[in-house]
This record gives sequence, C-alpha cells and structure tokens, in this order.
Amino acid sequence: MTLHNIISSSNSIIPLINTPPSTPLAVLACKVAFSTKAPPRPYHQVTSSPPTRYLYSSLGFSASSSSSTIPIIPNSFFSPSLRYPYTTMSSGQSFTLSNGVKIPGVGFGTFANEGATGETYKAVTCALNTGYRHLDCAWYYLNEGEVGDAVKDFLAANPSVKREDIFICTKVWNHLHRPEDVQWSIESSLKKLKVDYIDLFLVHWPIAAEKETQEKPKIGPDGKYVILKDLTENPEPTWRAMEKIYKEGKAKAIGVSNWTIEGLEKLLKYAEVKPHVNQIEIHPFLPNQELVDYCFKHEILPEAYSPLGSQNQVPTTGEKVSENQTLNDIAKKGGYTLAQVLIAWGLRRGYVVLPKSSNPARIESNFKSIQLTDEEYEAVNKVAEGRHFRFVNMKDTFGYDVWPEETAKNLSA
Repeated sequence: MTLHNIISSSNSIIPLINTPPSTPLAVLACKVAFSTKAPPRPYHQVTSSPPTRYLYSSLGFSASSSSSTIPIIPNSFFSPSLRYPYTTMSSGQSFTLSNGVKIPGVGFGTFANEGATGETYKAVTCALNTGYRHLDCAWYYLNEGEVGDAVKDFLAANPSVKREDIFICTKVWNHLHRPEDVQWSIESSLKKLKVDYIDLFLVHWPIAAEKETQEKPKIGPDGKYVILKDLTENPEPTWRAMEKIYKEGKAKAIGVSNWTIEGLEKLLKYAEVKPHVNQIEIHPFLPNQELVDYCFKHEILPEAYSPLGSQNQVPTTGEKVSENQTLNDIAKKGGYTLAQVLIAWGLRRGYVVLPKSSNPARIESNFKSIQLTDEEYEAVNKVAEGRHFRFVNMKDTFGYDVWPEETAKNLSA
C-alpha cells in the first residue's frame, strides 16, 4: 500500500495535516479511516494451535487432558515457514486446522458497543490497513454489514490483496439453532458481509433458545431467553446443519465457541465433521489449561477471546488483569505494551488470539510481533498458575449457566 492509495481511497486528507513525517504508514491509514464517515448500519436491531500431531508430538510432550502444567514452547518452534504472507507488521504466525485450512494467529475482534454506528467500519478499515488478515465476527455483534463494507472498500483500494487473503469468521446465535435457522443465519451473514463464503462458521454458545423472529430472540416474562431444552441437551440437529453448510462450501471450516469438555465429548460421538475450532475465553486469570489440552488432543484449535483479560473488570480477587504487578513489570522491562505480552503468551501456548480495540494506536501496537524470552514466558505462567476466573458469563441474559460449578464457587462474573 502507498500513501497515495490511502488518500485516494478516503474522503478526507484532513487527518494528515500536522502529522509528523516519521509517523508509520499504518498509523496514517488509520487516521484517515477514523476520519472517514462510515456507511450507515441498515440492519441494526435493538434488542493452534496446529493440530496435536503438528505441535505436541513434535515437541515431545503429552496433550493429556489431565495435565495441569502449562508447557514451555521454545521460540525456535515458530519457524519462518509458519509466517502468513500478507501481514506487514507482525511475524504473521499462522496455524493449520485439521482439514488443512490456514488461519492467521492474530485475529481482530469486531465486537462493538450497541449504538456505535460507524465505529466498526473505521476499526476494521484501520485493522486491515495495519495488516490484520483475520476478522472475528458474529450475528450477535449486529455489525456484520459494517465489516462487509470495510472489507469491500479495502479490497477495492488494494487490488494486490484478494478475498482469499482475508480470513473471516462469524457465528450463529442461540435463537437460530434449529436447522432451518442455521441455514438462514449463514445466508444472512454472507449477504451482510458481502462475501460468497465464510472461512470459519461457529456455534456461538452451547445454548439453544426460542426465537421471536429470525432477527430477534424470544424473551420470557423474567427478561431472559426462553431456552429450547431439547436442542440444548442434544445439539445434533444443529451440528448436522453446520456440517451441511461445510459440505456445500459456504464455510471453509466449522466449529464451536464456549463449549466445555463435556459438551465436546458428546459432540465428537456423533459428528461426521469434527469441529475445527473451539473459541473460548483464555487469559492469565483463566488459562483454561485442561480444556486447551483436550482441544489439542482432539485436533480442535483453541481460539482465545478476551486474551487481554477484560482489563477493566475486577474479579472477586479485587485485582484487574491490567493492574497485575508481575505482568506490568514484564511489559515495562521488555519495552512492550501489556497487550503485546498477553498476545505473545497466547501465541506461544499454541492458539489463535483475538484482541479487539477501536483505538488506532492500540490496533497497531497489538499487531506488532514480539517473542517472549523463556524467563518472561515462565513469569506469565506463574501469574496464571492456580487462577481460574471467568469474565464472560451471560447466564443473567440467557437464564442458563454453562458453568454452574464456577458460579457456585464465585469464579465467574
């Protein structure tokens, strides 16, 4: 990309005035992106790691689900051959799913606060200009249209980048678990994202709910979702619909999100196509080691959402992730941001990380590649050791708790 491309593809060059000559090109692109008026959101509703055989076997340690030790993966494991060819500021580490599909190791989370119309378009444009080639989306985020507009405009302005160079994930929401609704969901996402296929399609939660309409979940008298008990307890019909979408080529890979070991064990018994991914909350306050190991063992790539630990939330320990002294000391001593430390820690553990931000400087810095020394990596592991606190639990919205044992022990938000 040239500076001419950036200027000619935007509606304004005002943000370039008084910008220091030394400003990185990606930052200039983000300044333009965040000054450009985004298309309206017309549909807004109110409402691996490499598979086990590649990683664990090559390093000589077990992927047993009973393991409680976070393994040290040497920096030498991440060879140049793993690099993703379209990134510019990051090492571009990628992973290979069990079906051979490549997935960039650092994705850009697109969740945005409701009502922030236009912010997703700006943030995604900035991320793409920075070099991200992996976008994590969902029906629930209500902004797939803005993501699609940003991707379409970026590709038009950058003809050297093709659709197949951008990995797009989206997810089916709880009220769309009936087979016909799963089909509606993928078609809706394809239309809004303005693409012919999705790279990765996930079942967002292991919870099925009634729908008011396909655009709106049904809410009961208690203000919570009306749960479809039979489909929640036996999601085989939902997964059969996911497999159909995969076999039709509308999704290059399929998977789940927020699924437990127990849920995965049931799914694997009847799945004709095994889930390629399980997207779960992972950070030093919730290392999720047993589940991560289980996924590796069964060639399911873990993806970490909230890899920075929902930094503004305070768990029952009274300590924020962003205020942990050890983590901040590692960042300060190494000249990194705290986010860079946490992203590098996740990558070295062997899974995809999905940071999100609407701040141009943070979008850029999160994508910069760093490699933790063994000492730094072990220091983060010690912070994670023995911790288990979940920031994302929508039990009060759903009226259904995926992790009741954690709630009982006050280990969940």
